[in-house]
Amino acid sequence: MKRMLVLMILLISAVNIFALKINEFIVTPTSAEAIEIYNESGGAVDVIGYKLYVIGTTKTDSTTFKTYSIPAGGYKSFALGVAEFNESLGLSNDGAIIKIYNSSNVLLDSVGYGDMGPAPAPIYNFSCARVTNTGNNANDFNMDFTPSMGAVNSSVVSPALGTGNVFINEVFPHDTFDTVAAVVEFVELYNNSNTAVDIGNWVIVCDDDYYVPAATNIPAYGYYVLYDNVWPGTAPYFYLDSWRDNIYLYTGTGVRVDQVGWNELPADSSFSVRPNGVRSVYSGYNTATSPDFEIYTPTPGAVNPVDEAYSLNNKTFDVKVQSLSNVGIMIENPSNINGSMEILDINGRVLYSTFIKNLVFDTKAGTYFVKTLIDGVSSTVKVNVIK
Repeated sequence: MKRMLVLMILLISAVNIFALKINEFIVTPTSAEAIEIYNESGGAVDVIGYKLYVIGTTKTDSTTFKTYSIPAGGYKSFALGVAEFNESLGLSNDGAIIKIYNSSNVLLDSVGYGDMGPAPAPIYNFSCARVTNTGNNANDFNMDFTPSMGAVNSSVVSPALGTGNVFINEVFPHDTFDTVAAVVEFVELYNNSNTAVDIGNWVIVCDDDYYVPAATNIPAYGYYVLYDNVWPGTAPYFYLDSWRDNIYLYTGTGVRVDQVGWNELPADSSFSVRPNGVRSVYSGYNTATSPDFEIYTPTPGAVNPVDEAYSLNNKTFDVKVQSLSNVGIMIENPSNINGSMEILDINGRVLYSTFIKNLVFDTKAGTYFVKTLIDGVSSTVKVNVIK
């Protein structure tokens, strides 16, 4: 009987240990910085001695909670000052990783946002709020345009990354903080479908929120380019920082459908999808996690080019791709390499998708791309067909 009682107590303790979730946070304005904790367990949890860590790009700050009992199923918003913590700390506007440990140094929850993780960095007066709990911060959180600190997140919309046909295709952030008026930065969206798409009232976010004018249509396989000589009027704090930054794309109903991040882009360089319009990862928050993009020369409103030298090389082992005059494209896989491949036209439209195999693809004259994915490594070769 005593053993069973001890077991039950241990079980209840274990449930309470992992009961707390980071549910919402505000990073700006500084006076409003706060983090909301949700207790999803069936019992109250006292957070005295619990630890809060904020991991940034150059340093890690930490503090401990003062005593507060969060009731079962309850929410508590903690202002990041000495009223509720033993030492004050701040949340970076650009990005950080937030972690909570209990008094026994057991990790309870963690979320990375902005340039430190796939959850969106909330802009001025907005919050980043939890919508689900799958363990994937990109899908679990979204920016909340009407924060509800200390209460259930009833207004936040679930993200749907990678859905629809309009995505970020190129970013040109050369002119950091608009210090050189002659350089025109831009964000380019691409409609990868055969019908026009109305993006009126969609929101492009980068430190500020730019609302696309109503009744703005992107034609089939066409582009929408937002230049920095347009956004200052309606989004004065919208900046593209070449050092490190993030862009988020929302539909008119607040659904986050795409995002990209980068760091340390060279001057005069854009961050371009290559081949044009071909996307596979929609949750990037820095260069490493945005593999569809490469550093290249800016081509606003036009196809992102691919060099002839940009080929399969040794990444795809023995897979060979070549043009057959008057026929089309020949693909050879003599070593039976496992993977997938796509054949695309000059505009990035997928013409054929299959596993890697020996294939002769009959097509008309023109420029094409063969994109392979082998062991997580993506490679692309350009093929010119002559007929």
